[in-house]
Amino acid sequence: MLITGRESSRILATVGVPRQQSRRVLVAGLAGPAVRTGGALLYDEARVRGLATWSAVDHAELLAACPGGVLVVRLGPGDEPQEGWPWTERARAFRIQPYLGFAAWLQVRAHLQAQARLACVVTVCGYPVLLADLVSFASQTGDEVDQVELGLEPPGDWSRLLQGHRLVTSPGPRWLLLGGQPYLGRAARARERGEPVNAGRSTTWTRWA
Repeated sequence: MLITGRESSRILATVGVPRQQSRRVLVAGLAGPAVRTGGALLYDEARVRGLATWSAVDHAELLAACPGGVLVVRLGPGDEPQEGWPWTERARAFRIQPYLGFAAWLQVRAHLQAQARLACVVTVCGYPVLLADLVSFASQTGDEVDQVELGLEPPGDWSRLLQGHRLVTSPGPRWLLLGGQPYLGRAARARERGEPVNAGRSTTWTRWA
């Protein structure tokens, strides 16, 4: 049975997904392709109700399966994937992300150096739209803004924990590292690794979660 976007939003609201966020979840194709009838978009009711059953994954359980941490990339409005995109196309679409400052960049690089790969979850309003293993994390300087490039590969066994589950995080930056601990950079070591010139500045921060 097909239902309207408004009714779909009402169903998702029962599990705490606000209307604006529910629209983004629907745009991302998580309830399947929309059917346009006149000026209305219709969705499969069974699939919408199925989304409403997705419970939040337990962070402790996820981090136990991913001891190196989990990089969470939260897509902004307008960046949602199209329904039907395969894994490779999604990975290519989400490969470039905004640079969020030296502290965050160094934290991810430090964990990658220690673990070789990190779990990466790309979400729309907490709903995963891409699961991958992060194998590289390089800074880029464009004409207008600084960015980072994610090197992504198909995910490991940890990804099974997120099948049919949401990854709920508190409001914050575009991307963050769950399970990350504070890391103090030193200028000499930073220069040896080719990191930004401001690596010599002492930087501390609290755990992001």
